[in-house]
Amino acid sequence: MTGNINFIQKLLLPFTCIVILFGCSSKEHTINNESQKVFSKQMSTNELDVKDSLTIHTVEFSSKNNVKNVSVALFDFESGEKIATTTVNSEGKAIFNMVEPDQPYEVVIYKIEVTGELSEQTRDTIVFNPDHPTLTIETFNANSDNLAVPVVKQNPELPNGCEITSLTAILNYYGIEIDKMTLTKEYLPTSPVTVKDKKLYGPDPNIAYAGDPSKKYDGYYVFAEPIIEVANQVLFENNSNFKALNLSNVSREELLSYVNSGVPVLAWTTIDWKKARTFGHWIIEDTNKKHPIFMNLHAVVVTGYADGKVTVMNPLVGYETIDEKVFFSTYESLGSHAVVIL
Repeated sequence: MTGNINFIQKLLLPFTCIVILFGCSSKEHTINNESQKVFSKQMSTNELDVKDSLTIHTVEFSSKNNVKNVSVALFDFESGEKIATTTVNSEGKAIFNMVEPDQPYEVVIYKIEVTGELSEQTRDTIVFNPDHPTLTIETFNANSDNLAVPVVKQNPELPNGCEITSLTAILNYYGIEIDKMTLTKEYLPTSPVTVKDKKLYGPDPNIAYAGDPSKKYDGYYVFAEPIIEVANQVLFENNSNFKALNLSNVSREELLSYVNSGVPVLAWTTIDWKKARTFGHWIIEDTNKKHPIFMNLHAVVVTGYADGKVTVMNPLVGYETIDEKVFFSTYESLGSHAVVIL
C-alpha cells in the first residue's frame, strides 16, 4: 500500500521523540462535492452488464468490516488521468463502468472529512479481470468506535512483555502474520540488569530491552526506539509500505485524531491506572547516569474513543474501556508518549 504520506500530513505533523515504555507484570516495580460526481467515462450500472463493471470493496484491516463514508477514485495507470470518482454505497462498494479488461489502474481511497474535503488514505494498483470483477482493498476505518485490533495477550509467556505484545497486535491488524515470541526471540534487542558491588547496572532502554520479558522478576521494559526498529524491520521484510513512527508530547486531541482516523495507537499508561511511580535506579552501562526504575508502567493499544471513554486492547486482559480523564491522567503522567504505524 502506498500514499500514506498524504494521510499522515492530514493527521498531524511528524513528531520527534523519546518514548518511554514500561514493565508490565502485576508486580510492583481538497476535493469537495467532486467526490460525488461521476465522470463521462462512467455510466450507470443499469446500462452495462455487471461483468463490464469494476467493483472496489473497501474493508477495514483485519476484520474485513465494510468501510463507509469514503470516496474512491480510479486513475489510468499509464497517463495518471482520473477516470472517475464516486462515494462507496452502504456496503462499502464503489462501482466503475467502461473499464478495460486486463488493464492496470490506480485506485485511491479518500477519507471524507466533515468539511467535505478528501484526505488520501490508501493507494493501490489493480488489474481488472472481468471474471473476478470485485476487488477488496483494506483501508483505515475512520467511522469505527472501536478498531478491530486482534486481542493478543502477553501471559503466560511474556509477563513483562507488554510492549512487544502490543506491537504484535498492531502488526497482526495490518495483516502481518507474526507472533509475539518470534518478535521477542528474533528481533527484540535485550540486555541484562546485573548487580555489581551492590549496585544495579542495566542498558539504556532507548537501545535495548532491560532484562528478559519472559521473566517475572528479571524483566523490566524498553523505550520506543527498539520497538520502532523491530516494527520497521518486520514491515520491510514483509514488503510493506507502512512505517512505525515515534510520537512525543502528543496531546489528547492529537492522539484521538489518529484513532478517529482509523489508526490504532500504541500508548504507554500504567498497569493500575494510577500515576507513574519509581523506586530505586540502575546505572546505565558505560555511563554514570542513573536510570529511575518505573514500578507500574504498562503499554496498551488504543482502539477507540466515544462518549468520554477510551477503548484499549490491554495485553493483560483484552479489550477494556477506561474513562477519558483516567486514561489521559496516566498517559500524561508518563510524559505523553505514543507510537503509530502508518
